[in-house]
Amino acid sequence: MMTTSIPSLLLPLTIASLLFLTYHSVEVVAAAKLDRNISHGHNGKLPPYTPGPFSIVSLTPSDETLLSKGKPVMKQIPYTPEDNMGEGGRAICVQDVDAPKPAVWNQILGLDEYVGKVKKLNICKNYFVEKEGEDGAVRIKTKMVIGVLPGFSYENYYNHRYTPASNSMTWQLDYDKTSDFDDVSGHWHVEDHPQKAGTSRVFYACDVTFKQRMPKAVMSYVNKSALKLATGWVKRESEERKDACVPDEFLPDVVTE
Repeated sequence: MMTTSIPSLLLPLTIASLLFLTYHSVEVVAAAKLDRNISHGHNGKLPPYTPGPFSIVSLTPSDETLLSKGKPVMKQIPYTPEDNMGEGGRAICVQDVDAPKPAVWNQILGLDEYVGKVKKLNICKNYFVEKEGEDGAVRIKTKMVIGVLPGFSYENYYNHRYTPASNSMTWQLDYDKTSDFDDVSGHWHVEDHPQKAGTSRVFYACDVTFKQRMPKAVMSYVNKSALKLATGWVKRESEERKDACVPDEFLPDVVTE
């Protein structure tokens, strides 16, 4: 089983997609004929992320310089023994955004509006949104279809949990449905910038296991480039709508006596 980091929410037409199809076009076409309403076959192989800061990520002065210039920074965090994943680690992308946190969350949580912002994303539609728990958390289940080439697409079903108290959204696959990826584990975290008022620092991670082994050329491209694409569109859209707010359906309920 091959594990890598990739923005599963946001995979556009890339070299990785083209190379994948070169090796696995038969599997992609067959996947389109699956009954998506049957269970995925397992309940998760990748360790889930815990909402909250990536406390293990340490930024150097050179990292801060890059971030101040609007460039993303990639960091690696090791797997823990509890993850039971062996050696290696998880890639994290850090990006400063010249917009406040509500504007950033407006973009991340606006899943029904991803089409048109994310290249080659043909369908992105929530099919379940419900508040749960006393921490204001919201469960969001989303269908996404990415058109890679004419006649080829990836169809996946995601189970997100937005926890405003932790300034995070984590997700895995919706294991009650069948997706084209074998497994997914992701995490958005948004903080106030430590030095610049009215701006944000965004952390993004998303791990994926594929059902077939990936060529080395694909793995190299994904590890170096794919996570940056995810934070890049969020940065662009957030900075264009700095006054945007968290959508009403994700705001905590107001308790009145």
